[in-house]
Amino acid sequence: MDIISIALATLGFAYVGLPLLYILWMRHIALTHPWNVRKDERYLPRVDILLPTYNEEQVISQKLWNLCMLNYPQELLRIIVIDSCSADRTFALASKFAEENDQVRISVIQEGRRSGKSVALNLGLSLAQGETVVTTDADAYWDPDVLTRVIAYLADPEVGAVTGTESVLNPSQSLATVSEVAYHDGYLWMRLGESKIHSTLITNGELMAYRRHLNFKFDETSGSDDSGTAVNIVEAGFRCIQVPEAKYYDNVYYTWRGKTIVKARRAEQLVGLWLRCLKDAFRRRLILPNLVLLSNIYLHILNPVLGVLFYFVAIVAVMQQPLLLLLLLPFLALKSLRSYAVSFVAHNAFLLTGLFQHATGKRQTAWKKVQETRALQAAVHGHSGYISSGGLSRTLR
Repeated sequence: MDIISIALATLGFAYVGLPLLYILWMRHIALTHPWNVRKDERYLPRVDILLPTYNEEQVISQKLWNLCMLNYPQELLRIIVIDSCSADRTFALASKFAEENDQVRISVIQEGRRSGKSVALNLGLSLAQGETVVTTDADAYWDPDVLTRVIAYLADPEVGAVTGTESVLNPSQSLATVSEVAYHDGYLWMRLGESKIHSTLITNGELMAYRRHLNFKFDETSGSDDSGTAVNIVEAGFRCIQVPEAKYYDNVYYTWRGKTIVKARRAEQLVGLWLRCLKDAFRRRLILPNLVLLSNIYLHILNPVLGVLFYFVAIVAVMQQPLLLLLLLPFLALKSLRSYAVSFVAHNAFLLTGLFQHATGKRQTAWKKVQETRALQAAVHGHSGYISSGGLSRTLR
């Protein structure tokens, strides 16, 4: 073999092989290892649900209906809507809903100015009185029993936060959604495996429950209200886990423009998150198993850079040996392989963009809103109040 072929094989293993091995190992742990958690489904603390909003008039009423139908003692439940100076009717619609539906306590407040999601959540947190605080988004829908499922894990005093698992409502709408589902398939096993080892730091603000007595605040520095706050929880000596049975449902961005805006912003947050974790680990402030810590630093920071070298060497190798293009045939022929390949390449491209944004200081705590998923949900479900996705099929009214 010549030096180009050796370099291609080496970089290929580092760029594709090592991430695949980590996913497969975490999948093995997720499927075979027991939960080291004292779960108690009878645990029913007082709960404050924080719902931050900004220009959500298309979905806010439906979301509040969804929360009002939770199978949880109403006297233990309170919903706090924090509107970040919406330019539409979000605040008015939420206020009207609260006035007309008193079966659940609903408080609707408005910020003086828009300062980002974490700031809005901290405002809601200052009003929370329950033992548990749960965050959600206006475009994410919950099963009726999801609250008891996620809170049952907080009965263990070592668990400080629990996050739910996403189920996509529009998985086949476009290549952008198909590749996003492939991304979630791989990363779901990683997060479940990490949770069983100790903790996962990549969490979902659409459904995340926190132990209130930790006196935590949502991370306003990075703009990552979920994963940034998860780091704070783990640094305080508690576990942060993802559980598969606590599902939330939403639509993912179906155009590449919308997906790029959202994923690039998220990528910059993840880069900052793992750089912070590396720094805190050296300072012994973050106690996280080395396998989880080092693997995620590799995946989110080093691997995107290796990808640039890999593609450069691959182009040189193909120019010398055009028959190497035959290696692409399985990806062209098999739809499942193609979706995973597109997902992997796109994910690393977003992370590379995030690395550049982080290095140049282009961070956003209050970002431009992409409305395409809200418009989709309003068109499909808005008039009938009906959601259907496999096992999820029920009326909201």
